[in-house]
Amino acid sequence: MAEPAARRSRRLGLSVVAEGRSGAPGVSQLARLAGRLDLAGVWWREPPLTGPRAVDLPALLDVLRSGLADAPAGLIADSRDIPAVAGMSTAYGTVRGFPIRLAVCGQWPLAGPGPGHLAELLDALGGGLALPPARETGQLAMAGAAAIFVPVWPDRDLDGELAGAAAAAAGRPVLVEVPVSVGRTSTEARARADGEELFAATGHPSEQGLFGTLEECQGAAARLLHAGATELVCYLPRSHDLPDVLAQLRAISAGAGALRPGEPPSAAPPPPAGWGGRRRPAAG
Repeated sequence: MAEPAARRSRRLGLSVVAEGRSGAPGVSQLARLAGRLDLAGVWWREPPLTGPRAVDLPALLDVLRSGLADAPAGLIADSRDIPAVAGMSTAYGTVRGFPIRLAVCGQWPLAGPGPGHLAELLDALGGGLALPPARETGQLAMAGAAAIFVPVWPDRDLDGELAGAAAAAAGRPVLVEVPVSVGRTSTEARARADGEELFAATGHPSEQGLFGTLEECQGAAARLLHAGATELVCYLPRSHDLPDVLAQLRAISAGAGALRPGEPPSAAPPPPAGWGGRRRPAAG
C-alpha cells in the first residue's frame, strides 16, 4: 500500500539555541544565518547553560528577533527563574510587535512562578507558551500551553520523556531540546563534541540528540519525528564554520521527513554514461 502523501511530506522543524558565551554579536550573527536558511527559529535560554546571563534581556531579544526576518524567536526560562525574568526589566515593550515564543523548563507542579508571573511575561512577549509534559492534566489545561516542551539534561531518558510528551500533547506540537554534533565524518563530529563545555550540561549528543555524519543525524532525527517530536531545539558546539553547521541542520530537517526509522539509505545514483570500466585503446 502506498504511503499517504501527507505522511511522506511530514517535516521536522529544527531551531537553534543562541550560544550563551558569545554575547549579542554572536546572537545577531546566528539570527541572520538561521533566517536565511529557513530554520524553525532561534532561542535564548535564560540563564544560559554556559556563559553569563543577559545584561539586558529585552535588548538581546530585540537583536535576536530583528535578525530573523519571518522565523520566530524564543525565550527558554527555568520555572524557578520566571519571577526574576519577568521582573528583570520593564522594557519588554522593545520587543512588542515581534512575538517571542516562551518555553518553560521545570518539574510539575511548576516551582515558584504562579499564573501571574506567566501572564505578565506572556503579555510582554506577545508569543505562545510551551510547558513540560504535565504530570497532572488539569495543570496543563489551566496553563493553556500551545505546545509541550521537553528540556534536556545529561541523564534524561530521551525516549521515555518524548513518549510522555507526545501522549500529553494530544495533537499539539512537541518541542525537544537536543545537543547536536554533525560532521562530514563521525571523527569530525566527535572532534566537535569532545571537550565541549556545553555538552557537560546537556549530555552527549550521541545519547541525548543528533550525532555523527549527516546521514546518521538524519536517521536519528527521523526516529524522533516518528516518536512524536515536531521541532528539535538544537544546542550546537562552538565552531568557526557556523554557516556550514547550520546548512547541515537544514539538510537534516529536510531529510528527516523522508525517512522512516530503520529504513536503509537511498540507493546511490548510477554513474554517468561512460564513467568507469576499462578504457578502449585509441584508434589508429
